[in-house]
Amino acid sequence: MKNVLVLGFFLLYLIIMIPVHLIIRIIGIWNPELRYKIGNFFVYWAFRWVLFQAGAHVTIEGKDNIPDEPVLFVSNHRSYFDILLIHTSSGKRPGFVAKAEMDKFPLLNWWMRDICCLFLDRNDLKSGLQMIKDGVELIKKGHSMVICPEGTRSQQKEMLPFKEGSLKMADRAGCMVVPVALIDSDQMLEARPGFHIKSGSPKVIYGEPFYLKDLDKENKKHAGAYVQGIIKDMIDAAGGQTI
Repeated sequence: MKNVLVLGFFLLYLIIMIPVHLIIRIIGIWNPELRYKIGNFFVYWAFRWVLFQAGAHVTIEGKDNIPDEPVLFVSNHRSYFDILLIHTSSGKRPGFVAKAEMDKFPLLNWWMRDICCLFLDRNDLKSGLQMIKDGVELIKKGHSMVICPEGTRSQQKEMLPFKEGSLKMADRAGCMVVPVALIDSDQMLEARPGFHIKSGSPKVIYGEPFYLKDLDKENKKHAGAYVQGIIKDMIDAAGGQTI
């Protein structure tokens, strides 16, 4: 039943909201910031409704750690629901770094662009450099961003290695990094074969923010591994699996 509710709402939303999206795109020609503001409003409430339909009983910890300035959220990645959880719980309504394949989904890619999402072709160095440049510009304009340095959803007990170049956006923008630990988000979907949405109690934990420039030379050189270690410790302290 949850599959029908969530997928039905998702498809109807994409179709019914086409006129609204077109208006938002027209607004963006003259005022890109207003486009992002309106787009985030609609997406935020759509995400809230999907989480409600899916039966997500979300626990949020460490929200006071999020500074009142644009940041780069760095998170582990277990589920499609991770995107909804961070966007609705952080208070920042951030954009996300997504794989380039997501840009091929009609209608969905429109809305992703309306909330400052960036698309990365992992096999194209030039694409990566452009993504970093675009992300830096968005952060400097006041938009927070989210990146999952594993590069894909991990279905193993252990996190996949964090890609070391994933934090360059924060380094070049001079913004703070906020580690994010997601626990049990996969229990709502990916933990079972097939596509079966189930009620769950995911937890979102926001760690203490830091500037990359404040790290010692060795940790700054291996910033991905450094943040991964922080997230692992957060998960372990919360009694979750090392995911």
